[in-house]
Amino acid sequence: MYTDTTRTRRAKSYHDNFISSDLDETQRYIGQALKPHALTLLDRRQSLNVKVGRTDFGRMSFMYIDHGADVHVYPGKLETIFLFQVPIHTTAINKQEVRVGNSVVQVSPGIAYVVSPTLDLELRMSKYSDNAVLSIERTRLEGFLEQTLQRRLDKPLEFTPRVDLTQCGSQELVSLMSHMTRQLNLPSSSLRHVMIQSQAESLLMSTMLINLEHNYRAELISEAATPKPHYIRKAQAYILENAQDALTPEDIARAACVSLRSLYAGFQTYLHCSPMTFVKNIKLDKINDELMLGEAATTSVSEVVSKYGISSLGNFSANYRRRFGELPRETLRRKRI
Repeated sequence: MYTDTTRTRRAKSYHDNFISSDLDETQRYIGQALKPHALTLLDRRQSLNVKVGRTDFGRMSFMYIDHGADVHVYPGKLETIFLFQVPIHTTAINKQEVRVGNSVVQVSPGIAYVVSPTLDLELRMSKYSDNAVLSIERTRLEGFLEQTLQRRLDKPLEFTPRVDLTQCGSQELVSLMSHMTRQLNLPSSSLRHVMIQSQAESLLMSTMLINLEHNYRAELISEAATPKPHYIRKAQAYILENAQDALTPEDIARAACVSLRSLYAGFQTYLHCSPMTFVKNIKLDKINDELMLGEAATTSVSEVVSKYGISSLGNFSANYRRRFGELPRETLRRKRI
């Protein structure tokens, strides 16, 4: 039987937990964790019995949220985060109606929802509704998609809100999310080791981007399915191996054994960017990897950057922030447990 004690125990299994019956206090806590919002009791005879569990992992968070009362929640546009919410306790009396943009999702057994930061969000939930929540920073997920597509996004990433949990792809995502939540809530987890964390984040984001419907999915699937010509793969390998050098388009064309014109045409066709934009992004990615592994006390941002032949720290910092959503020094200082 799924009791209030069970819900409390679930919330307390997370690294950080919050239990309250105070509306203002609840708004502040969840607002700081996700997005400031309006919270209203739909039945004044009820009182809140809020239970929240939260475990942060890099630039994403795994949460459990149960309001314990019939509520209306209106955060508007989330702006800086993507949310994937999976109902845990679903019965005929556990009603959730979610509006994401112009779409209305009637949450029921087998139906979850994903919220994009550019779309207006409004929720009505019964006292029996509780959800497992995955929150990912917008700049992290969109930056990862740009890395995968090897080009800048020309419009915001937007998911189709309704998620059918009977489909194999969405089941795979929920299983991975559940596994990572369990592992991260252990007293110690190898997922938090610097050698594993970035790969674990990438696996979760890849699973989400490949299995959920969104406005870049067709291109993403096509990129994975369409093999690139040998000279493009040769050029990519050359750039990766020589990222610390001051590469020129002529160097890359020579290594790939093609003309400069063919190189530019091939990069635009298959990678949707110029050769030098690809070089810049590879340098940024490698610098980000080094800063993620570095120690703030012993690692110098300027020294890492200079290794890759970058002289203008101002332009570099602006490009880095656009790609990763934070300054290089913030990556270095961000605590990893």
